[in-house]
Amino acid sequence: MTAARGMPPRTTRLGAGVLLGGILVSALAAGATLLSVALGGQWPVAVGTAIVTAAAIPVLVTALRQRRAPDRRARYRRALATSAVALLACLTWIWPHSATVTPPIVPGATVITSTGGTRLTLHVTRAPSATEPPLVVVHGGPAVADLSHDVAALARLAIHRDVYVYDQLGAGSSSRLDDPLGYTDRRALQDLERVIAATGARKVTLLGHSWGARLVTKYAVAHPDRLSAVVLSAPAAPAGPTASPQSIGDPAGRLDGPQRLRLYSYLIRPRNRFTYGLSSVDLRVAHAAAGDREMDARFSAIYRRTTPGLFCDPNLADRLGVTGVGYYAHQALAADTSPLSDGTAPPRISVPVLIIKPACDYLPWSAVTANARLAPQAQVVVLPDAGHQAYIEKPDAYGELVAAFLARQPLPFPVVDSAEPPPSYRGVR
Repeated sequence: MTAARGMPPRTTRLGAGVLLGGILVSALAAGATLLSVALGGQWPVAVGTAIVTAAAIPVLVTALRQRRAPDRRARYRRALATSAVALLACLTWIWPHSATVTPPIVPGATVITSTGGTRLTLHVTRAPSATEPPLVVVHGGPAVADLSHDVAALARLAIHRDVYVYDQLGAGSSSRLDDPLGYTDRRALQDLERVIAATGARKVTLLGHSWGARLVTKYAVAHPDRLSAVVLSAPAAPAGPTASPQSIGDPAGRLDGPQRLRLYSYLIRPRNRFTYGLSSVDLRVAHAAAGDREMDARFSAIYRRTTPGLFCDPNLADRLGVTGVGYYAHQALAADTSPLSDGTAPPRISVPVLIIKPACDYLPWSAVTANARLAPQAQVVVLPDAGHQAYIEKPDAYGELVAAFLARQPLPFPVVDSAEPPPSYRGVR
């Protein structure tokens, strides 16, 4: 049956409807993304709607270019095939890859060799008179190293003790593994043991920041005889099934609307979604498709956009280095839910423990409570006017607090109950 004179054929009307519908879907998806960001929505919502936009754009462009093809059915088949190829190309290669990031060279840093010939970058600040057990600092992330700034901020503690700061495997200037599944808590603990052995001391003090506190608590439970004291700085929840990435907070929650928009607009880029999607399915496949150099650079770009959420005063975010991140170590270790102990006895830390909770921390207070259960005699202090990176934001107050604790002197800030946050606490509860 032919179309009535002057009336467009049904396929033409259908094509126009599809085109209009696609434009509408794209507009709604883009609008939903912006609305989600403006209202403080979480990134999966923004990304989910933006994926629809990314998928619709090649279809629309191809449909417009193919609209004059003589065979309408062939037109739509070509449009579908071309759009699929265009979307795949956009996801894989067309979108520009990130530039390489290189952590700064820290004067005086050395290298120690670990399992399989892997290298760990280590810096030691020597005390004028080292009469006390050395302090070994375990950075957070996981796999977020900032050796140059950490060394500078914590050097003030090298008065009566040497201070050791190192880049963990897969981060900073330390080695990357060919197999991303090789990054485990067990391997990280072995590397920590090598750093401790490098001190040559019978006992050491451990300072674990953020996720690094999780490693420190594991080591303290297993080797109390090797430790003189423990400092847990803005600690994440202890290791175990409950310490999932979703349960430890999100620094983006402390960002304002424009800052979230900058972050999410980067996250929704097609190449980013493609590589991150592969990572969620299989880290080995993702590593083969996008190696350490590319993904470390992408992780660095994301981290740079979240740094205001790590400070009580977001204007100080430029104090933080962002080029020492390791994407695959971060992904593998964040998903590691290995238990805190072997289960033969209730986990317990028997050495003196100081828990430092920054007043503007993005990690929930429940992490303090959970860590305090491991050490009932732990002293919990809220550091005023400090965000998650407290030792960078308030280095003098932080150093004074840690030095007093290690010297067994009265603390310069009040000790609070670990069960409930005090009124002065302004972070996530």
